[in-house]
Amino acid sequence: YDAVVFHNTTGSVLNETQKSAFREYVETGGGYVGIHAGADTHKGWQWYDEELVGATFVSHPSPQEAEINVTDRTHPSTMHLDARWVREEEWYDFNRNPRGSTHVLATVDERTYSGAGMDGQQGRDHPIAWCSNVGQGRSFYSGFGHKGAYYEEADFLEHLKGGLMW
Repeated sequence: YDAVVFHNTTGSVLNETQKSAFREYVETGGGYVGIHAGADTHKGWQWYDEELVGATFVSHPSPQEAEINVTDRTHPSTMHLDARWVREEEWYDFNRNPRGSTHVLATVDERTYSGAGMDGQQGRDHPIAWCSNVGQGRSFYSGFGHKGAYYEEADFLEHLKGGLMW
């Protein structure tokens, strides 16, 4: 396999033997794609939380429309998007800002929805999609994808396809 996808997974999905094999797989050149609740998986496994995903889910307001700033318009997952993308989602707040340890592809503007609570700086930096190299492998995470209906949206599907192909 070129990539393993954690699609709205939550809790612990791998046992200790599987965790060791998965880590080796990624670090020796495999790919990881985390979609939405993938950031709510294996909390407490430091490698997964910090090195692979980059941040973990803490809370979210109810799904609502907000504006996304596409900060990298050359990455395969975001190159098809306008600089500003408006969409509905369940906007995740994370335990830390992954900027610095990952390459941020898009941020959500906290000023454009109610119940925001991640950055404490009036929406200036709330990453929602990012990628990174992990050993010889790659990791791509997208906070989008809460509702099944979202998987019928062309822009969202192209976003996921680009992340998977990367």
